[in-house]
Amino acid sequence: MKLTDHPLHPALAHFPVAFWTAAVAADAAALVTGDGAWWTWSHHALVAGLLTAAVALLAGAGEAFFRRIPREARRTLAFHITSMVAAFALFLASLALRKQVAPSMLALVLSALGLATLVLGGWFGGSLVYRFGVGTQHAPPDSPG
Repeated sequence: MKLTDHPLHPALAHFPVAFWTAAVAADAAALVTGDGAWWTWSHHALVAGLLTAAVALLAGAGEAFFRRIPREARRTLAFHITSMVAAFALFLASLALRKQVAPSMLALVLSALGLATLVLGGWFGGSLVYRFGVGTQHAPPDSPG
């Protein structure tokens, strides 16, 4: 196996998931404790999530374009891409609304929706690997051929 045979996207995808989950957790901590420092943590986690997500999205797009995707997996791939781009947009909108120390309720709702969308997109991504064998050298047991 050559290094270029190993997909990069799965290794990168964990970073935005961790940062965005931390951002929502920091928002919750700020709401519960009233400590404004959590808003700062959330802001930085959102930015880090957006930066790492941009890299993961580019890697995923490249791999989706250059790898052979089984016909039966293409719909799941479309759902995965749509979910992840939507999550990116929701977190970006949340960040854009955070102009003051305590963000608006809309910004918090957008982050929560972004996290829910991220989880859904991750489920579709897992299906691509574990159900259809995308990015692996071996076809999964239930796949044809």
